Amino acid sequence: MKMKAVLFDCDGLMFDTERVAQDMWREIGRSYGVEIPDDLFVAITGVKDTRALTPYFETVPHLQDILDASRKKRFDLEFWASFYPDGLNKKGLVALNQYLNENHIPCCVCSSSKKEYVETLLHTVSVPLHFDSIVGGDMVEHGKPDPDIFLLGASILGVEAENCLVLEDSKMGILAAKRAGMHSCFIQDTIKPDDEMKENIEFEKEDLSQVIDLLEELQ
Repeated sequence: MKMKAVLFDCDGLMFDTERVAQDMWREIGRSYGVEIPDDLFVAITGVKDTRALTPYFETVPHLQDILDASRKKRFDLEFWASFYPDGLNKKGLVALNQYLNENHIPCCVCSSSKKEYVETLLHTVSVPLHFDSIVGGDMVEHGKPDPDIFLLGASILGVEAENCLVLEDSKMGILAAKRAGMHSCFIQDTIKPDDEMKENIEFEKEDLSQVIDLLEELQ
């Protein structure tokens, strides 16, 4: 089983942005006198629309107002660009990207967020990272857990789905990789795997640096 391409999620996988975003949600929620339930973050992490939040509109007061305010702050490019160099990097990000480039293994970022946002985060890294393509959620009709974004990434790279390794930290991303017919490696960030995730996770590592060893094993 040789991996010919690696597809990266972005938030929570490459960059420590999910924790910052959850703090935003909680802060805005408290301004409305609302405590955001932890399971809401499981539902929304890794998705590009609000379908997954439908049940919460009945149970969380002012959710639409909180959602609107959170989105505005969450995707403020100036805010993310202001982080000091490498302040958001997840462990092993630079090392893994360099390994892939040196070994001529194509790699692509497949994020539910917009391409412009991903590029902003990449510019916070002190060492230039090379990805063969960046696919944003604004480039596909259906977001995760639908497989569209990963299938588009593989198509751009010219690699068959069965030869792609998807790196993910979210439930929706793991399900999308499975539906795309790709291999997946889960690296935990803020989301702990539930039973459905465990059934669909193929590999699991503690950080991105350990993916290098996984790729070596699979060659």
